[in-house]
Amino acid sequence: MKRKNFILTLLMAVPTLSFANKLSFGDKKNFENKDKKGFIVRSDESRYNGKPSKPKNAFLHCKISTIDTNEGLFIQTSTPKVFEHKGGPPPHIHQFEDEIIYIVSGEFIVHIDGKDYDVKTGDTAFIPKGTLHTVINPMENNPGMLMTIFQPAPKKVEAFFSYISEKGQIPENIIPDGW
Repeated sequence: MKRKNFILTLLMAVPTLSFANKLSFGDKKNFENKDKKGFIVRSDESRYNGKPSKPKNAFLHCKISTIDTNEGLFIQTSTPKVFEHKGGPPPHIHQFEDEIIYIVSGEFIVHIDGKDYDVKTGDTAFIPKGTLHTVINPMENNPGMLMTIFQPAPKKVEAFFSYISEKGQIPENIIPDGW
């Protein structure tokens, strides 16, 4: 009897599956990639606004641009220049984006919802949207590196970090909505 129910369920699923590509499950724009091609971004390269470059004195490197993912994702890495001094940005909240911080190398402190976590090479912090957080550099001239991922990622998120990468300071007129 169980086998008969399994086969019946399987047969009933076939028509549904055949129409699945015609159904809309959420925002399709993030899955469209008609004209997209794969690419490689080298360690000394950046892709702000989807344009490859080799910035010499950048604080950050964009690895995957919001343009590459139809604003679905933004990935950047730090450079040693960003961690010349102790400290970090003030605790803050992103209302619309989840943030993931991967410790590529070194040691840092990640503050999430009032608690400090010591993190080191290979550790990952997940910060859901709406969560108070920051990253703290605990030492002068920290040789460590972070990879930061935002999802989703409106173009204004990338513009904000592009400015920081070039100028080394937080822009006052490019703050993304909900920050």
